[in-house]
Amino acid sequence: MDGSSLYDSDFYAWANEQAAILRAGKLDAADIEHIAEEIESMGKTE
Repeated sequence: MDGSSLYDSDFYAWANEQAAILRAGKLDAADIEHIAEEIESMGKTE
């Protein structure tokens, strides 16, 4: 299952996977579009 599909089916697992990818510095493997979407969403709620 790719990261984008995981985003749609299991957000918690997706978030943990993306955090690990970012911490490892593997930016080319990150789901940048959805990460950006989530950051924007968080900003709107604050």
